[in-house]
Parts: sequence; structure tokens; C-alpha cells
Amino acid sequence: MRHLFRRSIFWLLPVVIVPLIALVVMQYRFLRSLEQKTMMAERNSMRTSLELATSEIETRMRHDARMALSLTELQLRDVMHLGAHFRAHPVPGAHTFFAMRFKGPVYETGYFDANAVERLPHDDEIEAVKMATVSWHVAHKLGRVAQPSLSVDERDPRHAIILRPVVDASWRVVGVAGVVLDPERTRWAMTEIGARALKRHMPSDPMALRIGEQFPKMPGGSPFITQPLGFVFTNWRAGVRDLCASPEEIAAYNFRNNVLWTGGAFIVLLGAIGLALAAVARQMRLSQMKSDFVSNVSHELRTPLSSIRVFGEYMRLGRVEKPEKVREYGEYIEAESRRLTQLINNILDFSKIESAEKKYRFCATDIVALVEQTVDAFAMPLREAGVAIAFRAPAARPVLPLDKDALGQVLVNLLDNAVKYSGDRKEIDVAVDVGREVRVAIRDRGIGIAPSEQKKIFEKFYRVGSGLVHDVKGSGLGLSIVQHVVRAHGGRVEVASAPGEGSTFTIVLPFAAKQEVPIPTTTEFA
Repeated sequence: MRHLFRRSIFWLLPVVIVPLIALVVMQYRFLRSLEQKTMMAERNSMRTSLELATSEIETRMRHDARMALSLTELQLRDVMHLGAHFRAHPVPGAHTFFAMRFKGPVYETGYFDANAVERLPHDDEIEAVKMATVSWHVAHKLGRVAQPSLSVDERDPRHAIILRPVVDASWRVVGVAGVVLDPERTRWAMTEIGARALKRHMPSDPMALRIGEQFPKMPGGSPFITQPLGFVFTNWRAGVRDLCASPEEIAAYNFRNNVLWTGGAFIVLLGAIGLALAAVARQMRLSQMKSDFVSNVSHELRTPLSSIRVFGEYMRLGRVEKPEKVREYGEYIEAESRRLTQLINNILDFSKIESAEKKYRFCATDIVALVEQTVDAFAMPLREAGVAIAFRAPAARPVLPLDKDALGQVLVNLLDNAVKYSGDRKEIDVAVDVGREVRVAIRDRGIGIAPSEQKKIFEKFYRVGSGLVHDVKGSGLGLSIVQHVVRAHGGRVEVASAPGEGSTFTIVLPFAAKQEVPIPTTTEFA
């Protein structure tokens, strides 16, 4: 025995320990390589994101400036009344809008603030506008033609100006429109535009965007990756940085995690033995449950068949002559046949469910009528068992997409259980309530179900471990089928029960469509 134990330890070394050590070494080398690749990939991703952000900023600034500064010769004739146009076309970071109309050697200029209200500009602003527009004034005097495209004048560092000439029908310059940008407003607006672009491109990776001339080294995280702006404020740069961790930190974090996973593999090997033992025990319990199922089903099949054979033999031999007896025996045969059909349907449905072949055919169904018909069908067996049933229906009929046969089988299973486990007080209530959902409740006043058992009763082959179960035969499939069918209809099954107080099983179905027809509210069967 000791020799065998030593041999098992010997084989444990090459089979388990050596591969795990090799895995750790390979993982270490992989992580070292991944560290460099991750850093490069992260930087490339950040560069791509920055290019998208700067492209979005430039596109937005060009578009808004073009819309605001696109004036016709007719609009330019009254430069003092262009506020409505500028108000309808704001420009991010705008401080002052202006429109200038050339009249030979003179010109007329209208100035508007960021809200498109006419205002008097400061002297330094006027000088910046004059310096930016002088070339267009010269072009007007010389009668030159020009393309009405945007241009930027940044000679005055305090006043960056976007310009667009206004031309007549022959493309000659007749004026110019422009917007003076405020540096701080523009910086804030560009940052906002770029941040939205980054969020769209990389929603799960928080990144900081900065626009300015200097990018100091920030504590923590990765340094800024920068590139210049290409349209306005070209002396500025846009930069992005990861707010969470640098590529080196990410690689180190992954390395630590993988080491922990590798160490955890040893624990998993030990746990696998315990799981194998648990699986064997579960298979043994399942085997026992299947044996009980075969025994119970055999009894369930034998009982109705025996009753049908006996009553049929009586009728064949002519021992039953009175019409009321013939009718009574016929009712017995019909009831036992229904019971036999229910059992066979349960077995067939369970087989289809297990093999994933169960199909449902949904059609618009009056749920109240379906429940009432099922209760009517139970009138005979309930009368034989001495069970009184009360059916309460709502004042309106909801119409739902249902598989009528499948849901009917669900109701039959629940009613059959209610009859079997009614105990001494044989009273059953069936109610349909309509609210935000349709609720079909079947209540008995029988033995009840302990709270610890209520989550297990829907398992296949499971039967509640009470004393009455040993006296009442069953297949252990009814509630399993009930739950599967109701879930297939998008609903759920609720259980409210206490030992000795009875049980209430409620089928909750969602609405799809609803039609209302007045019907009687209560029907009694006894």
C-alpha cells in the first residue's frame, strides 16, 4: 500500500506539478511581452482617439463658422440688422461677430456680442479687425474676384479672427463677415466638443482631454499624448491621457492576477475530487428518484386500467342492466380514462421537454373560459372524491396568446394535486384576477408544504417528504411540467403554503392584448 502511495506521488509530479511550473514560466514570459505590446497598443489607441477628437473639433468649428459667416450681398446691405442671423448660428468660443460692407474707399461695420446683440467694440478689438480685413478691402478696391472660403487671422494673439468674404454675383468682394474668438471660451468649447467625441469613441475608457500650449507632467496615470490643432489657435495643442492606469500598471496587474489563477489551479484540483464525489452522490439520488418514479407510474397506470377493465367486464357480461348504473359505470370509465390520459400526457410532455422537442402553438385564447372549462371537466372526479370547488371569475375576459392544450394540462395538474392533498377538508377555490397581469390561483385547504420544500417541488421526480405522500401515488413530474409551460408563456408560478393550512398555486401571465366581455362572476360545483 505504501509502495502504491509512493508511486501515486511520483506520478503526481510530472502530471500536475511540472505542467503547472511550465505554465507559470510561460505566463511570466508572456506577460513581459504583453507589457510592451499593451503599452504600444494603448498609445496607438490614444493617438487614434486624439485624432478623432481634434478632427471633430476642427469640423465643428469650420461648420459653425461657415454657417454664421455665410452672408449674401443682399444681407450685407444693412450691417446693423444682422443680429438675428448671428443669433441663429452661434460659434463655439465667439466673443464678437462683425459684418463689414465696402463702399469704395470707405466701409461700414456692425459689431455684435456673443448673444448677437449689437455692441460697441473695444479699441484693440477694432484694430485687430481692421488688420485682419485690410487685404479684403484692397481686393474690393482693385475689383478682384475671390472664393468665399474661411480664413483665420491670428496675428493679434489676444484676438483670433475667422473671416469669410462676401461676394456679389460676379464673385467680386463687396464685404467681409467675421467672428472674434475669446481664447478662454474657445478653449472650454473645444474641450467640451473633444470630450464628447472621446466618450463616443471609447465609452468604457475614461480619458482626460486638455487643450493649451503647455502640458505639465501629471501625477499618476500616463503622460499626455499631444498633437497641434489645425484650423484656429494653431499655437495650441490637444492632449489626452488615461485617467485610470498606465500600460505598465495594467500589465503588472494582469501578471498578479494570472499568478493568483495559477496558484488557484492547485486548489481546483483538490476541489475536483470533492465535486466528483458530490456528482456520484447526486447520480445515486437521481437513480433512486427514477426508481421511485417507475414504481409510482406503474401504480398510477395499473389503478385506472384495473378500474376500466372491471367496469367494462361488468358491462360486457350484462350484470349492469339499469340505465342509471350503465351511466354511472360509463362515467367511472370516462373519469379513469381521463386520469390515464393525464398521466400519459405528463410523461410525454416531460420526455419532449427533456429532449428540447416541446413545441408550443400560441393563439388568442379567453383565459377565463379555459379555466372554467377545465373546472367543468373536473366536476365528475371531484364529486366522486367528495370535494367542493368554487370558481370565481373576473368581470372581464382577458384574451392572451396561449397554447390552449399546454396551459390546460397545467391547470389539470394543479387541480389534480389539490384534490390529492386536500386532506380532511376537501375544499378548493379557483380564482382568476385581472390587473396589471392575469393571475389564476388554485387554493386547497390540505396538508400544506413546508417553506424548506417549496423551492424543490418544481424539480423533476421530486415529491414532498410528508407522510401523506407515501399514501398518495404520483409521478413527481406534474409541477416540473407546470413550471416549464408557464415560463414558456412568459409567466411564473407563485406558491404560498404553510403546513396544515393548505397551499395556493398562482399562475401569473403577462398581458399581450385584452378584450372585455361581461360574464357571471361565480360558478359553484359540488
